Parts: sequence; C-alpha cells; structure tokens
Amino acid sequence: MIGLGSQGGIRLSLGALGFAPALCVIVLLAAALRMYALDYQSLWSDEIFSLITTDPTLPLREFWDRVLADTHPPIYYLLLRLWSSAFGQSELAARAPSAVFGILTLCAAATLPGSSLSCSARLALPLLIAASPGVAWYDREARSYALLLLLSTVITLACLRFVRSMPDEDGKARCAIVMLAAAAILASFTHYFGFLLAAAAFSTCYLLTETRRKAMVGLAGCSVLALFVPWVAYHSQFVDSRLAGWIGSFPMTASIDWFNYISFGGVASLALFVGTAIVLLAAGGWRHLAEWNSPTWVCALLSLFTLAAAAAISLHTAVLTSRNMIVILPALYVIAAELVSCLVRRWGAAVGAMYLAAQAGIMSLPIADYYTKEMKEQWRDSAALVLHTPGCESGTIHVYGDAANYRFFTKSVRPRLRLIEIPEGATKDLGHEPLTSCPILVWVVGWAWNADDLSGRLGLFAPSFGVADFYEAFVVFRNPPFT
Repeated sequence: MIGLGSQGGIRLSLGALGFAPALCVIVLLAAALRMYALDYQSLWSDEIFSLITTDPTLPLREFWDRVLADTHPPIYYLLLRLWSSAFGQSELAARAPSAVFGILTLCAAATLPGSSLSCSARLALPLLIAASPGVAWYDREARSYALLLLLSTVITLACLRFVRSMPDEDGKARCAIVMLAAAAILASFTHYFGFLLAAAAFSTCYLLTETRRKAMVGLAGCSVLALFVPWVAYHSQFVDSRLAGWIGSFPMTASIDWFNYISFGGVASLALFVGTAIVLLAAGGWRHLAEWNSPTWVCALLSLFTLAAAAAISLHTAVLTSRNMIVILPALYVIAAELVSCLVRRWGAAVGAMYLAAQAGIMSLPIADYYTKEMKEQWRDSAALVLHTPGCESGTIHVYGDAANYRFFTKSVRPRLRLIEIPEGATKDLGHEPLTSCPILVWVVGWAWNADDLSGRLGLFAPSFGVADFYEAFVVFRNPPFT
C-alpha cells in the first residue's frame, strides 16, 4: 500500500500486502510468461544462424571462425555452444537461456535500484519491463538480445545508483562503479551497442558526479576501453560486413515504427506516456524531474548519448536499427516509472496506480500475439512437410536464399537429400526441371510471395504445380499432391 512517511515522503508499506510481496508477484508472473509455450513460435532465420554457429559438433576452430565472421562479439555464442553441448538444439533448449536472462532482468529491476528510486518507482519499473512487448519478444528468442537487455538494465541502474549516491556514501558509489564496469565489459563483448551504452553511462556519471569522484569514473571507463579496443581491432579483420549490409537500405521510418512497437506496444501507449509527461510539466511537476541528478535526467542523458554515438557511427557505417536500440529500453522504463512516482507525489496513490495500470495494460496488449498467432516465418512446419514427403529421402530440392538454413533441418534426417541454392534476389526458370525421386521442386521460407511472384521469379505456372502454404513459407510440388 502506498502512503506518506513521517517526513512527508512517499513510501510503500512492507507488510503482508505491501511492497516486497508485490515485487515478488510481478517477477514470478512475468517469469511464468517467459517460460510458458517457449517453443510455440517456429525458429526463424536469425535463430537458425545462432544454432548453426554454435553447433556443438563443429570443431572449435570452425566454431571460432564462424563467430569472427559475424557482426556481434562472442560471449553469447560461447554460452549457447556450451548450453547446446549439454541440452541440444531443440527450440525449447535453444530459447531457454534467453528466458533465464529475461527472468534475471526482472530480478535486477526489482532489486538493484535501492534508494536511488522512490518505492513507487521501484514497484513500477519491473512491472513496466514485464509488460514490454520488446522485452517479452527477445526473452523468447535464441539470440543475444535477452542477455543484452539484462546487462543494459544493470548498466542503467548501476549508473543511477552511482549518480544518486550521497556525498557521505562513498562505499555505495564504489560498489556502483564496480558493478557498472563489470556489466560494461560483459555487455561490450555481447553486442557492440552494449559498449555504446556503457560509454554513455560512464559519460553520464562523469558529467553528473561531484569533482572528487570523477577520477574514479575515468579509471573505470578507461579500464573497460583498454579491454575492449583490442578486441575491436582483432574482430574487424575477420567480420563479414555484408551481414549488416541490409541496415543501410532499410527505411528509417520502419525502424522507428518497430521500435515504437517493441518499446511501448504502439501509438496509444506512447501517446499516454508523452501526454502524462506533458501534464506533469504543465502542472508544475517538472521541479522534481529537473533536479540535476534525478533519475529522469540521468536516463535521458544515457539514452541521448547512446543514440548520438550510434547516429555518428551511422554516418560512416549504418548500425542504427530498432533491435540495436533496445539497449535504451531500461532507461525509458525508468523514466516511465518516475512519472508514476511524480503522479503519486502530486495527486496521490490512486492517480499513480491508474496511470501505471493503464500504461502497463496498453503496452502489454501485443504480448498475447506471441502465444496465439504465427509471427515468425514457418521453418518448422514447412520442414516437417519436406521431411515426411515420400521419395524425399534423396533427390533434389531447390531452395531460395541461404541453403545453410534449410540444411539445418535436413542434414541429420535426410543426409542424401540435395539442396540447390537460388541466391536471394535471383530468378530461375524451374518450369522444365527434370524429375527426381523427390516430388518437391522448391522450398521457400522467409518470403510472403504470391502466385505472381512464383511465376515471375521461378517460372512456375498453375496448374502444373501445387503449393503448400505456410506463414511466410511455401513448398511447391511437381504433379501436385496438394492443391
């Protein structure tokens, strides 16, 4: 229950129905949602890439060569390879580490803020993270982003703890900067945007802390830099820049729209967030927000510094995408949690609770789609059809795009089945291909094509061929058993 302390400050009762149990309920419910139906969605291309890279049967030298060719640092791949060696590469096994990282993110949000946030903000923060569509999405995906979100949360809260440390709390400040440095190193070797966030955090700490603590910040920041720069110089010699080539041609408006979706769930939730901030400012609630070391100011600087660095790098090499920008999600949710705190201070617990319920409720609406709708290209079901089609124990099938992704599903079950790659963007006339033992002519995943695309790109015209449709995938048969 929210109430007034003896000094007029806002506090939350720690009784049986109070603050600590409420935090536990939020974390437990969100953890259950992270683990529920973890394999409902099919693996998609990026997840398959992760599993191909971390195949435990690969020699260590080949594994490392694949890691170096990718655009991301190695920590997640190292962890996933160890995990795959122990638990295999099923959808459930592959995504379980990300779900665990997601649960740890909630625990960090619930426990790390301490006195750097008010009790109402501390309660709101894990709820907002639990309700985030983007966090829920990446916590259920075999990619590095769940780990990146965990480390981004620790970096954000460690930065906040340091800046908010009182002059007589040197021990707390030292612990915060050590936590920040440790998380910064791990985040930097997880994703390059982890380093950008870490650099922004050290810059924010240096800018906002008192003079006598600046040396501490500088030493910690330089230590991270000294460890990370040699890796960048080494990795740059091997990385395949073509893997990120799509970023430069991807519309920025589409990236912004998707970031709006993964951060706030859509326009309505974002409008509520911005509108509430405007109302508070108009009503004079800006005084608390404008304090030099307020959580809002700290997180705003953290976000701006990160995005400014990414924009500057993008002038040379495009790196700014909606997925990469998730490093600032914890900072955005701290700001939203502070809005709750300001509403409680100004108009009482009921108003703060109503805003929090509305913000979290609207924001979380897209999460239901993860459990009820197909949202990822259907590799699983299309592969099952290919593998269970009589005659396809051997023979030839054409595949569109990287054949390695298709071979991930066939290599152990159908080792004699030959896959012929049609490069992405290419066309080929398959209308007069010779018969083989396999009645499947072509298998395409990741493209929402129609009949015109089939005829124009592959020279296939009905009724000579039959098509089995899946979500962003299809299988084309000769002399069709499917119509």
